[in-house]
Amino acid sequence: MPELPEVEVVRRGLEMQIVGKTIAEVAVRGPAVVVNNPEWFSARLRGQHVVAARRRAKYLLLDISSGDTLVVHLRMTGQLTYHDRSAQERVIVQPATYLERALQVQPIDKHTHVLFTFEDGNGLYYRDSRKFGRLQLCTPAELATHKGLLKLGVEPLTEAFTLPLFRRFLKGNRSIKAVLLDQTLVAGIGNIYCDEALFLAGIRPQRGATGLSKGEQERLFKAIPEVLQQGIAYGGTTLKDFLQADGQQGSNQEELWVYGRSGEPCRRCGTPLTKTVVAQRGTHFCGQCQR
Repeated sequence: MPELPEVEVVRRGLEMQIVGKTIAEVAVRGPAVVVNNPEWFSARLRGQHVVAARRRAKYLLLDISSGDTLVVHLRMTGQLTYHDRSAQERVIVQPATYLERALQVQPIDKHTHVLFTFEDGNGLYYRDSRKFGRLQLCTPAELATHKGLLKLGVEPLTEAFTLPLFRRFLKGNRSIKAVLLDQTLVAGIGNIYCDEALFLAGIRPQRGATGLSKGEQERLFKAIPEVLQQGIAYGGTTLKDFLQADGQQGSNQEELWVYGRSGEPCRRCGTPLTKTVVAQRGTHFCGQCQR
């Protein structure tokens, strides 16, 4: 479920909490989520410090002092949270909203598969109830040839995402929703933010991408970064599993226009929202506001 905004929220939280810290120990309790040999993975990370926390689309990239990079894909239910031993005695300021929140300490349970302990005694835990997520420690050469990263398209929150480029993507006989979900074109958009962007642009998700007018193309181009930036500002969308790096839930779910609101009145016109299936995904839209 985590899409670009959720991964970016986690990245910002980890950037504040773990960059510069030295990894004292790594415990792999669930080897299924680690792509590497678990013993090699732990030994390779031990004694290294975290240099940077980066993001590429839905991937989280943690650069290590050895030159390696820990590539994390949360998939549907993955959670990567920082645990401070003094969490109950202090608060942190959220990087996006500047709200002060007490750190929440999550217990280690059967779904906690990897534990990173830093020299100061604090930790970073990877928890995943469905074990779909993956952690892979890559050497520079492996990172340069990482299949998942190589196939990604343009980042929609960068200057590389331009209207002329976006218009070139709107070809073929696919629905506009299928185009937006294609990670080889625009990377990082998933089901939630796809539905939200199409609502803001006033476009039904079933429509063919080639049939959009120039005005509709421009509205959609502008709506994509708008909904992504909103998701980041509100700390991500927590519908079930997503947690920020401090263990808190996001609040963007309270701001959604259509996603997950089937049967509820449209916030603009009052028409009951519709749910259908487009591009093999549950899809939400307003039959009055979207054409």
